[in-house]
Amino acid sequence: MRTMARPIRETPILYGEDARRFLENMKIRRPETPEARAQRLRDYEFMKKAYELGMAEKRAREEANGGVDPWFKKV
Repeated sequence: MRTMARPIRETPILYGEDARRFLENMKIRRPETPEARAQRLRDYEFMKKAYELGMAEKRAREEANGGVDPWFKKV
């Protein structure tokens, strides 16, 4: 038997002091450092290349197998 993931709980609704504090904290800008921005952009480019490579391999498998990707027949 396969174990399914647990359901995602509902997002709680904030009232009163909690809501006011949340809204005040959302107004505070926390600027990103240049180093953090550069790292985030490097990570993004890395993941984008990995996705593009994976999709290119998937298209090649589909082309070689008449439009069907055999890796996904098992799902």
